[in-house]
Amino acid sequence: MGFAEGNNVGLREGLKSDADLFLLLNNDTIVAPNFLEEFNKAAKEHPEVGAFGAKIYFYDEPATIWYAGGSVDPRTGRCYHIGCGAPTGHNEKTKTDYICGCALAVRREVLEKVGLLDPDFFLIWEEIDWCYRMRKMGYQCLFVPTAKVWHKVSASFEEGNRGPMWQYFYFRNRLLFHKRHGSIKKGLSPRELTDLIKTSFLPRTAKGARNRSRAALRGVWDFFMGKFGKGSLAKFIH
Repeated sequence: MGFAEGNNVGLREGLKSDADLFLLLNNDTIVAPNFLEEFNKAAKEHPEVGAFGAKIYFYDEPATIWYAGGSVDPRTGRCYHIGCGAPTGHNEKTKTDYICGCALAVRREVLEKVGLLDPDFFLIWEEIDWCYRMRKMGYQCLFVPTAKVWHKVSASFEEGNRGPMWQYFYFRNRLLFHKRHGSIKKGLSPRELTDLIKTSFLPRTAKGARNRSRAALRGVWDFFMGKFGKGSLAKFIH
């Protein structure tokens, strides 16, 4: 079902309860003992916020930050994690463009008014799309540094982080995201298309570069063919 619909199954089941706050948490993580308490506290202090994100560290480098907020660069169309690679800092609660789906708490009212994750994305960019939809409905996204998580990073991806499967979904869904939320919505100019496609090419000396570049270009092709959801996933599973 992918990350999007797989989480939606749990969210729909959770909505049958009387819970006010729901948590998405990757299966390749460990969390601090007060993790849930900090999210609950932030939810009470910030009623204007729809989604809350944890301070996420690398599992193999437990003192190094992986995520301390997220942003989308309007010049390149790329998403990036604020603070990635930093050993310290980012200790204040801050409003952010999006919450990483690795550890995301969301209010019931957001699920009821905004809806669930979009299965068209399947993997990658789905939580960014979700957060942008929340923001369009008037909700904020908040980074909560006292809620801490350690993440193995893309342990569920075939061939690991940045492998062919990751490349396929990243580049296809990046275009889908910008079609819905960015400048591409009004039509893709030749320059924009060139800039987006050329980022899929990797140095020939990089390990597995050819397969990863092919996967990225397949993702671009499937975007223009309107092939979303699982898409060409079968081609990247061995």
